[in-house]
Amino acid sequence: MNKENFLQEGYKEFKAPAKINLFLKVIGKRGDGFHKLQSVFQLIDLYDYIYIRIRDDCEINFINDSNAIDKQDDLGLRAAQLILTDKNIGVDIYVKKNIPIGAGLGGGSSDAASILMGINHLANINLTKKELIALGLSLGADVPFFIFGENAWVEGIGENLNKINIPDSTYYLCYPNFSISTESIFKSFKLTKVPITLKITTYFSEKLEQESNDLESTITKKNLKMKKLLSWMSNFGFAKISGTGSSVFVKIVDTKKIPFINEKKPIDIKSFVVKGLSKHPFYDV
Repeated sequence: MNKENFLQEGYKEFKAPAKINLFLKVIGKRGDGFHKLQSVFQLIDLYDYIYIRIRDDCEINFINDSNAIDKQDDLGLRAAQLILTDKNIGVDIYVKKNIPIGAGLGGGSSDAASILMGINHLANINLTKKELIALGLSLGADVPFFIFGENAWVEGIGENLNKINIPDSTYYLCYPNFSISTESIFKSFKLTKVPITLKITTYFSEKLEQESNDLESTITKKNLKMKKLLSWMSNFGFAKISGTGSSVFVKIVDTKKIPFINEKKPIDIKSFVVKGLSKHPFYDV
């Protein structure tokens, strides 16, 4: 079904935006094995679309149009089950995927966040943002950011969030048509020296723009195609890998150069021209 069909059938549409990491520092490792991070998360206007309809029984019907995600592992389904625990209502959910999977763009986490927020709103469950963030953290480290709903300075494993202002920017984003396991990258990553932690700030500066992704060398050593993609993208600016990959992005200062980049783009690479968002569409009223 298309959007009009869903709306005619009583569904409500929610946009689930992707994110990019404008830099990523690994500053330590916790006792439970998770790594402590510093990063800035930027919302971008690349969306999955979530269609939700509340039911008057207790059934949860969930469809994700991507065949690449096993249903029982889908964060979106787990989000619906979590928020509807002990509630005498059900839900129909359809997820239309556009955000590449396993690309470091947070698509699954964003879907889960939009489902939590959407059901909370439509079913009048009335959880506060703080309560939703706590639920989201139990699903995954990136989920709280999308519920937070603004660009953020991120610390811890992703749960410590502070608003940061980022100048309006356009990015050329490339996806090499394969995913990378976050777990595999962190397992291979070794802290070779005591890192210098950055001082938290409320504004993304030119100095921060020069910060890179500490996981880059681990990712490119494990995957030659990522090394080649990063090298090619570096012809057009300071190319960075988002998260643990596999997407690579570069900030575009002169958008007139985009057609030239498209002409040179390798044939097996998918590309997007995206703009930064200042807040999540759910809160954009």
